[in-house]
Amino acid sequence: MLQKIRWSLSLIAVLVVVIVAFQNQDAVPLTILFFSGEYPLTLLLLGCSGVSFVLGCLMTAWRIRSRHKAQSARDSKAKTESNAKAKKEDTSAKAASPPSKKKGLGNNRSAEESIGIDQEAT
Repeated sequence: MLQKIRWSLSLIAVLVVVIVAFQNQDAVPLTILFFSGEYPLTLLLLGCSGVSFVLGCLMTAWRIRSRHKAQSARDSKAKTESNAKAKKEDTSAKAASPPSKKKGLGNNRSAEESIGIDQEAT
C-alpha cells in the first residue's frame, strides 16, 4: 500500500514539473562560470529536474549500500560470536566429562573381561 502511495506521489510530482516547464517557454539568460547564453526556461527546468532525480537516485543507492554493509557486518559479528560461544561450551563440556578410554594395542581386553565373566568358571 505504501509503495502505491509513493508511486502516485512521484507521478504527480513529475506531471507538475512537466506542466510548469512547458508553460514557461520564454528564453532566459544563463551564466554559469565561463558558460553563458540564452536558453528556453523549459529546457532549464527539465534539465535541473533530471539532474536532481539522478542525484537523488545516487544518494539513495549509497544509503542502501551502506545500510546493507552495516547489516552484513552485524550478521558476521553475531555469527563469529555464536561460533566462539559454541566452541567455548564444547570445550567446557569436554573438560567436565571424564576422559574416555580409547582402545589400543596396550589396553586390549577381551569382551568377557570387560563385562566381568570368568572364563575358567564355564
